Amino acid sequence: METHHYNPSSNSLSWEFHNRLDTIVSNELFPVINDIVISHLDLISENPLKVIFNFEKVEYVTSAFIRICVSISKKVGRSNFSIVNTNPLIKKTFKIALLDSELNVE
Repeated sequence: METHHYNPSSNSLSWEFHNRLDTIVSNELFPVINDIVISHLDLISENPLKVIFNFEKVEYVTSAFIRICVSISKKVGRSNFSIVNTNPLIKKTFKIALLDSELNVE
């Protein structure tokens, strides 16, 4: 399950995810997330789109969801993507994949 919110004043999209981000969930989420990001992406804007994934209620992620993170990070730019409120086990997963700093995992 996920919820998202767009803040026009900061030009930011934030998502809150819940429970397990396994392969099945990831395959369902990717087209939705991708379409929403693309619909808000304005490459001419002086205020680039920022995307924040909140993992406060996430218990598990698979490589399928990590691929979503990489894809969205490439679309908005590394400095405009972050993953926040990550539990230590999930943070370690990103670290093992050498993506913790690349994806701004906190």
